[in-house]
Amino acid sequence: MIIKRRDFAALGIGATATLAAPRILRAEEPEIVIGAPNALTGGYGEASQRYAQGLQAAVAHINELGGIKSLGGAKLRAVVADTSGDNPAQAASVTRRMITEDKAVALVGCNVSAMTLSAQVEAERGRIPLITASYADQITQRGMQYTFKLSRLGSEIFGMGLTYAVDMMTARDGKRPTRLAVYTASDASSMAVGAAAEKLAKANNLEMVGRVAYPSNVTDATPIIGSVLQSRPDLIMMSSATDDLIFVVRALRGAGVKVPIVSGGGAIASDTAGRSLGAAANGLIGTVDWNGDLNLPGVKEIVEGYHKMFPNNPYPPSSEQLGTGYVAGLIFAEAMEKSASRDPQKIRDYISAHEFDMPLPGGKVAFDEKGLTKTSIPVMVGWTGGHLRTIWPKEFQTTSPDF
Repeated sequence: MIIKRRDFAALGIGATATLAAPRILRAEEPEIVIGAPNALTGGYGEASQRYAQGLQAAVAHINELGGIKSLGGAKLRAVVADTSGDNPAQAASVTRRMITEDKAVALVGCNVSAMTLSAQVEAERGRIPLITASYADQITQRGMQYTFKLSRLGSEIFGMGLTYAVDMMTARDGKRPTRLAVYTASDASSMAVGAAAEKLAKANNLEMVGRVAYPSNVTDATPIIGSVLQSRPDLIMMSSATDDLIFVVRALRGAGVKVPIVSGGGAIASDTAGRSLGAAANGLIGTVDWNGDLNLPGVKEIVEGYHKMFPNNPYPPSSEQLGTGYVAGLIFAEAMEKSASRDPQKIRDYISAHEFDMPLPGGKVAFDEKGLTKTSIPVMVGWTGGHLRTIWPKEFQTTSPDF
């Protein structure tokens, strides 16, 4: 389901009106609810908000185009609620309420891996399909039948990030970097990265000269700074929530550490990171599943439609979650349309068995028997001139790396 420019021509102000005041539907075509339990507050709050807003924009788009035509033009409705970013019990209760009270037939969330791990249990119990872009490897290693993961395994994403960074640095300097330092916070996704760090370093022919694990909501960067200064790495790999990343990166740059810092997209791909760090963001790079500057069919229209719908948000957006949230909405809409059903089981079965044309690198979305993406092609982004730009691989590059 590739978005065409003409599709958005009809949206305009109507996109906002669709969410603010949905039209009264005929009894024979009740709304179809897609629940979005997301960590709207906490360290990953901005990313989760963009994920939910991407879904909302997709819902508005589908409704403006006539809803689910095979179901008599039934309209979609996105129900968004905060799971918190640190309370798995709340994520479970919010998800359960969406299923039992809001009657959600599909779920998009939770962005934060620890919350997703909790929410997917409720989705499994309710037999409701869940699409997530969370990173943690465990999400698709627990035998769940109703979870679909748009992003690769977290360990793979960071491994690709290292490979991309090594290739870019080799092209720039004419020699390969050899020394890697690894710094991870205590959230589920970051801990998974830390556990795989030695393997990732070895796979990229890098000597791991330092590894530091620190608690989330770090207040003292001195031990981290000291370790970096002593180990003198050519490259740093870091995984943490946005606030922690800003705190640590600012301290590193202030101490004169200018080497590239590779992180997952959830933290660096945020407007908060770019605004807070300013010039210190140069050299902060990471792998993402989507970026708003990609020269792919449908991407520009997603960004424009989002801006019309949320005109007070930073623009252009710096968030992979905007794109993946939008894509999740399109996948559910297509599954409902093609299966001519709002039955969660039929929606789940259709997604499991089909490939989707989507505005992501590679242009396709399909899942394996575990619900893990088979088609994701992460791209590397980096901050330059105050904007998050796609810098690698070459075929997707929109500007040269700035480090």
